[in-house]
Amino acid sequence: MRFPNPAPPRRALPLAFALLASAPAFADTERLESDLRALVAEQGELVIGDLSTSLLGGETRAEELRFEGPDGETLWIDRYVVKGDYERPDSVTLEGIRVEGIRLEDAPQELEASLVLGVARIVLDDPGSAVPPRDDEALAEEWLDVMTLTELSLEHPEGMIASLASLDLDGDFEDGQGGLALESLAVDLDRLITLSPEEERTRLRMASNVLTDGSGQLHLDAGFDARWEPEDEQTGRLFSDGELILRDALVMAIDLESLLALPEGAEVATLLADGTLLEEAALGGGQFELRLAERGLFARLATLGATMEGISKAQYLEQARTQAEGFGMMFGPQVRDLLNGLVDLMAGGAEELVVTLELPAEERLERFAEDPLALPERFAMQVEIR
Repeated sequence: MRFPNPAPPRRALPLAFALLASAPAFADTERLESDLRALVAEQGELVIGDLSTSLLGGETRAEELRFEGPDGETLWIDRYVVKGDYERPDSVTLEGIRVEGIRLEDAPQELEASLVLGVARIVLDDPGSAVPPRDDEALAEEWLDVMTLTELSLEHPEGMIASLASLDLDGDFEDGQGGLALESLAVDLDRLITLSPEEERTRLRMASNVLTDGSGQLHLDAGFDARWEPEDEQTGRLFSDGELILRDALVMAIDLESLLALPEGAEVATLLADGTLLEEAALGGGQFELRLAERGLFARLATLGATMEGISKAQYLEQARTQAEGFGMMFGPQVRDLLNGLVDLMAGGAEELVVTLELPAEERLERFAEDPLALPERFAMQVEIR
């Protein structure tokens, strides 16, 4: 005798699981739409082309978003993707961002007209919420801690004003480390100057010539990292290094290692994130090194200084060295060596200036502000010319 098989057909199993998962998945799309509309409520009109979710959840997306603000600005976003649990997403990704009608404070009308900002992609890791908070402080702390931005551009009808290949920000120091990296920032200073008020163009053009050797094209790369290694509950070592490269102008690098004692009850991640660690902690010794490598900036500064004073470059350099000796007599040999090192960079007698500071122990940085002229001696400053 055969008994009926109570198990559902094989093909029905995937369908059953899909139906069970669909209710919270569809709820996520409704929440995303509701949260996005609440974010811009009473600030303009938001249109969303499509809302969808993956079959088993885990990804909720809105596509073809358009927001029109009260001042005429328009924002387009091709895709807005929330991955992971909607309550606490693993990441939020915005793709195909475009903003028109940008308003810049105190900018001339010629610059504001038809400015277009574009970003290929922004990825936010562990943002804390599926949509950004309205509060600026919460936005920085909860939503922008770990971010990657790629292919930014700022355009004017006459051409590109600025572009950036990528920006990587890690401001979440819960793991004891973080950093910032800028890759291929390019700014067309010539175009900015032509769009600036006429009375400011001469001053801006002088600055542009010094920074870009007359090309009018500014190119910059930068990267900075910080790492905290605890020694006990109250003390630890801060390691930080970074480099800024201004093409055809300057390379600046820093290297820091310092023992720090935290205030009682303070969290190092919080102090690092808000940039107050060096203000709040007490120094326990260490070393700071600054390196300046000449790539043309200092030589052009000397030429500009001589031109503005109506003297030859040789006379200007001789005058600068005399002033360095005078400051050295007043503030000590370390200040003299530093200023003479800068003159050597301007004169072409050196390619690199290295300043090393031996950090004192059991000191708070705020105490040094009381007598800044004594800093070179108290920090045991050494200057090396290469």
